[in-house]
Amino acid sequence: MSDYCRYSRPRYGGNGYSVVQSFLLSPPLFSLIGGIFACKILAVLASSGSGAPGGVFTPTLFVGLSIGMFLGRIWGFWLPGSDEIAILLGLAGMATLLAATTHAPIMSTLMICEMTGEYQLLPGLLIACVVASVLSRTLRHDSIYRQHAAEH
Repeated sequence: MSDYCRYSRPRYGGNGYSVVQSFLLSPPLFSLIGGIFACKILAVLASSGSGAPGGVFTPTLFVGLSIGMFLGRIWGFWLPGSDEIAILLGLAGMATLLAATTHAPIMSTLMICEMTGEYQLLPGLLIACVVASVLSRTLRHDSIYRQHAAEH
């Protein structure tokens, strides 16, 4: 499945950073977000499940962006300005999933603000990232990096 995605849409291969950039510049259609998200999840699960070395950071950004944009597109069915909502929820998804994965809410918030230059998002993103990090720590004590270090 991931080979199909990579060869049918070559720009969507790799770690996902180029896709993150293109999604933020021009939010794709609902169905495209879902399809690319499914392919990326399968690729990440296959890679991490096989023990192959691979990144966690950029795929986490991509998956968070996809979830946020997917929800933004659903929200856009009822409200005007669906591109703006999709981008905003995509950024929130990136920040919160990164915070939940790394247990580093301040780093996640600042990183998204630095990547976009949108510092007015900082208060809302910080609250969302702290909530995501607390929920993540409640469900699993160790971050993905600490867990990986303990296994190796």
